[in-house]
Amino acid sequence: MSSPPDTSHWRWREGPIAGGPAVIVDVDGVISDASSRQHLAKARRWDEFFAGCPDDPPLEAAVALVSSLAPDITVVLLTARPWHLLDATVSWLKTHQVRWDLLILRPPNSGGSSRAYKATEVNNLRRHGFDLLYALEDDPRNVEMYAESDVPCVYVYSGYYDR
Repeated sequence: MSSPPDTSHWRWREGPIAGGPAVIVDVDGVISDASSRQHLAKARRWDEFFAGCPDDPPLEAAVALVSSLAPDITVVLLTARPWHLLDATVSWLKTHQVRWDLLILRPPNSGGSSRAYKATEVNNLRRHGFDLLYALEDDPRNVEMYAESDVPCVYVYSGYYDR
């Protein structure tokens, strides 16, 4: 028998959900417009990049899409934002009235690629009992990871990954 997944970096909006149908939604570039900060990401100036998160406008079409999901579908916001942005992210979600049930940020003191981190979380979500219906993602590397993980993925073009 495998051990339960580490969920210490998961934040439930109203309390834990045992599992069931779920949709994974990325934050930056999918529901949050981080285009004004992309020059910082390209320069790998991550502290400055993440400091601007609270000022991002919402991407209204994606927010509306997430809001339109059936109420029995768990909305999982899976972001590579670092853990220290938990309060700022929750505040932003509340301000912009974004529907969510579970927010997963990168755990404290973790490293590695977004792709590897999100692949681990896909496995953790499944081990927790979620049936992952699909994901909304703007990073082509993560879109590929979802395909390899048998999670249908809608690619959201943000323009962030153009060369």
